[in-house]
Amino acid sequence: MYDVPKEYRAAIRSPTRNDRMAGKLTLTDGSTIELTDSAVISGSVSVDNQCVSGQELAFGSVYMGQASLQLRTALSSAAFYDAALQIDYEIQLADGSWYTLPVGRYTVAEAERSAAVVSLTGYDNMLKLERKFSGSVILGDAYTMLTQIADTCGVELAQTEAEIKALSPNAEVLRQLDGTYNVSTWRDCAGAIAQFLAGFATIDRLGKLRISQFGETACVSLAESARTVAKISDFSCHYAALVIETDSETFTSDIEGESGLEMTISDMPLAESGTTEVRQGICDAVFDKLKMLDYTPATVTMPGDPALELGDRVALPTKDTTPETLATHLVWKFRGEMTLKGVGKNPYLAGAATHTDAQLRSLQKQAGANKIIYYSFTNGSDIKVKDNGKETNAVNLTFVTTQDTSAMFLAQVLLTAEPDVEVVKLPVTGDTASDFEGAATPEQDAALTLTVRYYLDNVLIDSFTPAQRLVRGAHALALFYPFPDLEGAASHRWSVRLLCAGGGVKIAKGQIRATITGQGMAVGDAWDGTLELEELIGRPTRTPVARKVLAIQDVILAGTQKPIGDAAAEIITRLLRKAPARNIL
Repeated sequence: MYDVPKEYRAAIRSPTRNDRMAGKLTLTDGSTIELTDSAVISGSVSVDNQCVSGQELAFGSVYMGQASLQLRTALSSAAFYDAALQIDYEIQLADGSWYTLPVGRYTVAEAERSAAVVSLTGYDNMLKLERKFSGSVILGDAYTMLTQIADTCGVELAQTEAEIKALSPNAEVLRQLDGTYNVSTWRDCAGAIAQFLAGFATIDRLGKLRISQFGETACVSLAESARTVAKISDFSCHYAALVIETDSETFTSDIEGESGLEMTISDMPLAESGTTEVRQGICDAVFDKLKMLDYTPATVTMPGDPALELGDRVALPTKDTTPETLATHLVWKFRGEMTLKGVGKNPYLAGAATHTDAQLRSLQKQAGANKIIYYSFTNGSDIKVKDNGKETNAVNLTFVTTQDTSAMFLAQVLLTAEPDVEVVKLPVTGDTASDFEGAATPEQDAALTLTVRYYLDNVLIDSFTPAQRLVRGAHALALFYPFPDLEGAASHRWSVRLLCAGGGVKIAKGQIRATITGQGMAVGDAWDGTLELEELIGRPTRTPVARKVLAIQDVILAGTQKPIGDAAAEIITRLLRKAPARNIL
């Protein structure tokens, strides 16, 4: 429930109330129209929203709020498209003052004229998230991913990092979302994160993106005198188990020895990757919220109270008991009746699984086993391969197989070849010294050979080492290697290293596009914070007078830190270096 003063609560529950319409329409040309009782057709203002799709409780829903009204105006309907609609509600308190309650912020998407009236329909800022999510990757903890969604779609995030972390332990688990996770729009991404946090995504009254959860304690009590009609179910919903079905495994959390409803989640993108322990922890965290949501389904019609919000727990006292319901659907009408609905599954029918359900689950498992997985790589910095007899790392990929399978490696490398220059001596004939003066010594490019070496699990595949002769200039190098027999339930590391002879090769940032693809493989995890460092130290030399070998001492600190998803850019100019002083013993 929106945070309102006690004076508002008293006024809204009073048998009589004095209220009025407020807000405004801001057209695309900058002009505004005040929404007053005289400008708006009586009984036409309506706001509708919901946070579940079916007839039972669910996590991860992400609906667009809708507002509609009829306006007296001489303007054409075309003038209202893409207008900013601000709806506020004002009520007079007992002391005579007026309290203004924000109801919602919308964008007009439909306008239709009839006689002297224009009918408008607007949608909240969830409309901005209805953008195609392709070729993009978001990763990090829940707050970091939500920030990326908000920044990309041009909306403001309503919660701070601390508020997001307070929702669920899952908020601190590093995750990744891309096109392979069954998300097609940015709105789907917001829903996946909300599901991960045991809540739902919505746009609040001020137009900000918010992750909300269902209430565990009642925020308001609606006595029989405060409601017009109440249809309260004779059963209550108590969840005793949660089942999360992924492509590879099924995870279950339950209350041992207790009967109740079972929630099954068959599509949870953020639980598709990670170790078994991590994914079981995700399931446990979601169930910790679910098991606290005992409620009774109900449908209530009452005088309008725009302070109520989706997810609110509402007490409905009767003569015998006080059941509580959860607001999953809300329809508010200005100076009209308000409908509050809480859906729920009848526990007596919960165990009735149909033959169609069984077939769908079987097909889902088959599709998961046959799903083609891609592990991709792009070089994040420039690469220089020199003629020094040393290998240079170009591609590093780690992939996981869930069963015995086969796969293939494909790569396209755009490079620039820079052969060494060598002098060619042409034979000159003659009898005297003057004949040899000015003899031509032209230069030409040396023969540049680029050798590719493949390593699987740090073991060189010496039976297949492609080599390419290169002339000076730009080249496109295509690489391919098949993996006919890969052991299942294992993690493999694949690396490609380059070696030059007769010159060097330059590869610019982002000019290596590589992938390993196949079936029977696990979806790639987000970066887990592992860093691999390599340093080559040359052989130290000692002067003849250095007779004593000194011990080399240093301090090494080892620990684990949580990686933070952030981007930074810094330019460091060349620094003057002073030669260190040497002490000779």
